[in-house]
Amino acid sequence: MIVIVAGVSGSGKSTVGALLAGRFGWPFIDGDLLHPSANIAKMRRGEPLTDEDRLPWLRAIGDYLDEQMAAGGSALVACSALKRSYREQLLRPPGSEDRVPAD
Repeated sequence: MIVIVAGVSGSGKSTVGALLAGRFGWPFIDGDLLHPSANIAKMRRGEPLTDEDRLPWLRAIGDYLDEQMAAGGSALVACSALKRSYREQLLRPPGSEDRVPAD
């Protein structure tokens, strides 16, 4: 099973995600750790990320979830995924035509 805890910055999603993962004995990852370095630099400068900036990040989260599912495991990820299109992207099955392919 895959669980995504989504919410705005500072809402406690990482805290809740880590607690749930610990309770279930599942691996947990904070989606912020999967941002490419260019995104991190941009955020440190206070610049908002565009949808295009977020694509590699969404791919990285999707790849992580795919790996967990392929191994027959469960996982919990915390990420902002504020737009419906971001959440839909993460919830698409691996290999689906609508899923943004990894580079």
